Amino acid sequence: MSDSHSDSACPLACCQVLRGSLDELLTREWLITNGLGGYASSTVLGANTRRYHGLLINAKRPPLERAVLLSAMLEKVILPDRTAELATFEFNHAFHPQGFLSLKEFDYSIAPPRPWVQFVYQVGDVEVTKRLIMFSGHPLACIEYRVDGPSDLQVQIDFLPLLACRDFHGLRRRRMGDIFDIDTDPRCAVWLADKLDRDLSIALIPHAQDPAQVVRYDQHQDWWFNFRYRAEAQRGQSCGEDLFSPGWWRARLRPGGKVTWSVVGSSTGLIDAYNLLGMAAESQPAARATAPAGQDFVSKQLAHAADQLVVRRYRAGGRQSTTILAGYHWFGDWGRDTFIALPGLLLCTGRHDEALEVLRTFAEKQRDGLIPNRFSDYGDECAYNSIDASLWFVHAADQYVEATGDQASWDTILGRACADVVRAFIDGTDFETGVQDDGLVHCGTRDTQITWMDAKQGDVVFTPRHGKPVEINALWYNALCILTRRLLLMDARLANRCSDLAEKVRQRFGPTFWNDRDQCLFDCVREAEIDASIRPNQILAVSLTHSALPRDRQRAVVECVENHLLTPYGLRSLSPAAPQYRGRYEGDVFNRDSAYHQGTVWAWLIGPFIEAYLRVNDFSDQARCRAKEMLAPLVDHLGQAGLGSISEIFDGDPPHTPRGCIAQAWSVAEVLRARQMVLAGPVASATTANGAARREHHT
Repeated sequence: MSDSHSDSACPLACCQVLRGSLDELLTREWLITNGLGGYASSTVLGANTRRYHGLLINAKRPPLERAVLLSAMLEKVILPDRTAELATFEFNHAFHPQGFLSLKEFDYSIAPPRPWVQFVYQVGDVEVTKRLIMFSGHPLACIEYRVDGPSDLQVQIDFLPLLACRDFHGLRRRRMGDIFDIDTDPRCAVWLADKLDRDLSIALIPHAQDPAQVVRYDQHQDWWFNFRYRAEAQRGQSCGEDLFSPGWWRARLRPGGKVTWSVVGSSTGLIDAYNLLGMAAESQPAARATAPAGQDFVSKQLAHAADQLVVRRYRAGGRQSTTILAGYHWFGDWGRDTFIALPGLLLCTGRHDEALEVLRTFAEKQRDGLIPNRFSDYGDECAYNSIDASLWFVHAADQYVEATGDQASWDTILGRACADVVRAFIDGTDFETGVQDDGLVHCGTRDTQITWMDAKQGDVVFTPRHGKPVEINALWYNALCILTRRLLLMDARLANRCSDLAEKVRQRFGPTFWNDRDQCLFDCVREAEIDASIRPNQILAVSLTHSALPRDRQRAVVECVENHLLTPYGLRSLSPAAPQYRGRYEGDVFNRDSAYHQGTVWAWLIGPFIEAYLRVNDFSDQARCRAKEMLAPLVDHLGQAGLGSISEIFDGDPPHTPRGCIAQAWSVAEVLRARQMVLAGPVASATTANGAARREHHT
């Protein structure tokens, strides 16, 4: 089957999600998750194209320290008159076997607590249905195989598990010598562990539906070499891997029969694996408030996408709490991303208790007034290399109290953490961050990247933004206005100081940042220079609850951003008119990082833009209708790249190819939140009007 075959010739065209050329179908990826940072993911053809793909990726220290355990399964269907292999692997630009030729249907559900993907293969008169299921809260997956066909036919299926057992950022290459310990039991179960890292271990446990059916294990250890992952090659990274198999399993089934594989991340052996299976069978996962009853299909789909990104964090002392993964496949929980995403993922979906857990988790790690930018992938260390994470924390905390009325949590936890942020900025904190005489925040040096536009390779800073970045000062003004109101009873002295500073910032914000030539805001102001690049950061000066700009300038900012930066999938990070504009995000790490914030479209920015657009148009019916049209392409995108979710970024140039993570927290969150604003009824409109009244008080 060639890469260029037409839809009409494609044997997969009977299922809508499988229409397209081979190359196109290999860019459509599925993802199902277990709420612990673990997941399974591949393409709709079942062919792995990334190092991050596999049938069980386990989080050794949820939600991080993730490892690819079971990479793939090779299935051989043996009939009296033919043999067919269902798997699809790519080796050095050649596909073998080519199971996609037998694939006639693909389906999926990302809804908790049992998300699944399903492949239906046709082999002669026999239909084989393969379903992979994840289990919320448990480090395991099940792969079910069901056979349907003529009643007098016996079908044999041979199974060859292919194991990576390695960190999900790495790749497995065979080393000399015996590197795995293997244990078996009479039920044909196998436990395998890396001798150098016992946590890289997996149990494979087959179950026959009918005891009369035969399941047999032939222990024949072997290696398969030089799997090729095309997405890694396109990203300029190592793309080859060797995978290990502990042997073949054989099952004989009659039509209607089923065999199930339990795949368990177990570090202590088969007894532990069986115990984990028993716990998963007995446990009843708590219902999650992901979508209020009566919501439309798209709202429910977005709520399920949000659920994939909300996970449990295992903490010191055996404690657990909720956190938010910035994106799949490779991001952990990042402070900045978390607090931009929290209102959409947790408040819009009614998950208020979990929102408080997230806020508390990061507040407990506050240091010198700074909220962590991220937790380490390995160990319990935190990185504090962000200035805006702390200001987004203040915004999210305010949104939480606004949504819940939970004054007690503000008084005991959140208010204190927010006050510490403001004090740290006033007194001066890391990265030469502090408030200058004009009340505005100055931060960073030529060698630091501490705003969200933080791409850097070696000594090369692609978007230098030290000085007074516009969105940092918009967030700063917003934080001061929040604390002026919320600290009044807790700390009247600090509240009054915030009020005085807010007034000073309001008076100086316009004269400092207003770009009269382009009728917008400068992006960054330094002592010796002004960066007049037209970037999306300025939209926050309109979208945040409190704006330092008068209404006429708010409208001008929205108009400029719409004219220069708006695309069907979000806002460009730089105007195409700029000489440093990069329209495509591709190539090796250096080339991709150099384009990351130089024109690449960011989906999350559609949220602030729509909020700003609605506000300057007084939330009119006409504005809502236009905003709904703006969101339509991102809603359609739910069925394109990462199925059921929204990508991190898109090319700045048409056709705006999706790039980066296939499921990004703030992308999902801001589309969900913006859509809720657009569809808001009278009650929500009244709340918005109250917020607008508060904004006018400060302008």
